[in-house]
Amino acid sequence: MAPRPYVMGNFIITRTYFLVDFYSMKANLIHFSLRSLLVLATFFIFMYNTLAQNVEFTKENMKNNKALKKTYQQYVKKGLLLYDSEDPLYSVAIDYFLKAYEQHKNSAYLNYVIADCYLHTQEKFKSLNYILKAAELNPSVAYDVDYVMGAAYHQEFEMEKALFYLNKFKNAYKAQTHDPDSLKMVDRLIEQATHGLEQIEFTDYEIVNLGPKINTSYSEYVPLITADNRFLIFTARKPKESASNKTKKMTHFYYSYDEDIFRSVWDKGEWQEPTKYGLTVNSKQKHDACVSLSIDGQTIFTYRGDNGGDLFYETIENGKWTASKPLNGVINTPHRETHITLAYDSKTAYLISDRPGGFGGLDIWKVTKNGDTWDQIENLGPEVNTQYNEDGVFIHPDGSTIYFSSQGHNSMGGYDIFETNFEDGKWSKPMNMGRPINSADDDIYFVLTADGKNAYLSSAKPQGMGMQDIYNINPFEKKKFKDFHLVLFRGIVIDKNTKERLNANVDIVDNSTSKSIFSANVDAQLGFVLSLPAGKNYGVAVEKEGYLFHSENFIVQPKSGYKEVDIIIEIEKIQVGAVMRLKNVFFDFDKSDLKNESVAELNRLVKLLNDHPEIKIQLEGHTDSYGSDEYNQGLSERRVTSVKEYLVANGIPAERIVKVIGFGESKPIDTNETDEGRANNRRVELRIVE
Repeated sequence: MAPRPYVMGNFIITRTYFLVDFYSMKANLIHFSLRSLLVLATFFIFMYNTLAQNVEFTKENMKNNKALKKTYQQYVKKGLLLYDSEDPLYSVAIDYFLKAYEQHKNSAYLNYVIADCYLHTQEKFKSLNYILKAAELNPSVAYDVDYVMGAAYHQEFEMEKALFYLNKFKNAYKAQTHDPDSLKMVDRLIEQATHGLEQIEFTDYEIVNLGPKINTSYSEYVPLITADNRFLIFTARKPKESASNKTKKMTHFYYSYDEDIFRSVWDKGEWQEPTKYGLTVNSKQKHDACVSLSIDGQTIFTYRGDNGGDLFYETIENGKWTASKPLNGVINTPHRETHITLAYDSKTAYLISDRPGGFGGLDIWKVTKNGDTWDQIENLGPEVNTQYNEDGVFIHPDGSTIYFSSQGHNSMGGYDIFETNFEDGKWSKPMNMGRPINSADDDIYFVLTADGKNAYLSSAKPQGMGMQDIYNINPFEKKKFKDFHLVLFRGIVIDKNTKERLNANVDIVDNSTSKSIFSANVDAQLGFVLSLPAGKNYGVAVEKEGYLFHSENFIVQPKSGYKEVDIIIEIEKIQVGAVMRLKNVFFDFDKSDLKNESVAELNRLVKLLNDHPEIKIQLEGHTDSYGSDEYNQGLSERRVTSVKEYLVANGIPAERIVKVIGFGESKPIDTNETDEGRANNRRVELRIVE
């Protein structure tokens, strides 16, 4: 998916799924090239093989066989020009070779080049039958036939056979050269095949293609999922809806249709027919590819080839997507930035970049926002990053689990998906997620819902619909590497009296530090989805101009598991008689002193009163039913007096607080028979009286 520019006439391709394809590196790492040995002139004089059934496209054979000559001129010659070019166009060349194959199957060399082409495409799994046929017709068809054979068996996950042929090629070549660098590629492929033998296979997993509504004969990839599994967003490369494009057929990944971003809705137990986003997200005559999504689905991050490869974002405002904007600060550079994932707090993100200071190729970097600017960046270090490429990073809503794809570590081939967890102040050693999640080819762009039950990835598989497809790992919860502990807090905001849906600002505060960890304006129709990871006491405040704010409090225990909370938040306009409950004002048991966790809520109240100097208020205190009536009456009065004193100390004139009153246990709003009910009854409320 990272950029590797290609120029074809006036058409510049700036984005590609593969940054480094190990099979494509063959010509660079092995210091001789098939194309340098078998140039077009050599091909013309290729000797007729002694095996009777092998009929090559030699001058002599074509002289005596007009059909063979016609096939060569129509298809083989054109294919070889693409295959032997400086930047080989394998997937375009293979179209010509396959057309030639329809006319003539008994050419060892034609079978060989088809097999080699497939190893440079997303359909590597199609290589084996052709290289087997080539070797059957002529075991010496090319110097590296054993290498191609080993690579093809590797793609079929027949690792023992892959190792046999790869080692056979390596030993034969070592006898002819003393250059160790020339075999780096072969050695790496041998390592990967060995890793494949060692990897665990989780047979209770099923990798399920999302089917024809989502996947087509073209490429679909980079699935993005909202935390609650409501929306699926993905990138696809397929014909535009115009007469000229509908008749156009392109299969080469680099020389293909523009990337566009699509969205599907989960309804009636399945993903519905996707729709393409409009011009605010998808531009004309350019590649637009999604890379990640905020937890609530209201901010989308995209990639474009600008400036060598930069990242952008779009947000929903009043039900519509805003124009695309580049991410600021330290994120975009003249180097390649290909992927980003946003943590639950919206202030931390994990970036893929090949900027200097990394460990090789694309690395994962942590970036931190200060105010509105991303201004701090650090590499995740050698425990996570390798000398190869890491890509497709995704942080789970629990805030402490990262999934990413890597060509390094103990990859079985191409990109494998790994998991790492933040433990004891550092990221753990990445764990390969095994088979069938990972294969011998590229498995990338893994995402997971907040509950850990639905996982998705991109891959090109034999059972696919064509090119890359999007798959669901079903059921993922049967074998999770870890359990998730968080609350998924979903809600909409409405006017208390009219019941009209409202857009509003949602702010989350870590009550232990009084620091805001999330703040965003949420859409009226979509509402909000917030992830609250375990081990913290959270204050959630909903604010809108002209309304009293609404607060919620959540304590997520360290080992509390996964929980979903759905709520309709009613907020009331600022008017006489309006009542607001302060849910994040806290007192120690049987005491009236304000706890530190109350500061954020009270500061919000100070701001509200300063913004509306015309209003006067009454403060009311309530307790649960524990203790005597007389004691609870006094306790409620002392507590509400503490709130008044805080407000006065922070600049609110005392005369604006017309009255403080304690009601003790006399006005419960919930049962006193449960801990949760009693907590709801212990409260401070504000009432506008003038």
